[in-house]
Amino acid sequence: MTKLTTISATLLFCIIGNADMIRGKKLFDNAKCMECHNVDDFKDKTIRKSKTFAQMEGMVSACQIQHDAQWFDDEERDVARYLNQEYYHFVEKE
Repeated sequence: MTKLTTISATLLFCIIGNADMIRGKKLFDNAKCMECHNVDDFKDKTIRKSKTFAQMEGMVSACQIQHDAQWFDDEERDVARYLNQEYYHFVEKE
């Protein structure tokens, strides 16, 4: 039974994590972030401004405030996680 519980908990964590990524992408797309940014802004390590997950998360927050996206903290985090998974691949520290 313990093995089943562990497997179930792992699966649930993956499902929830994926839902956050989907929400992050939807928020990013709905805010039309790519009207100001292009893929190189995120992928090209020589031009991107963030060097850590925390810095990138701060940039997401500043950008959403500047453009009045009106995201809650958890939504900012979802967008940051989406960007991290898609482009940055930083080690995420809690």
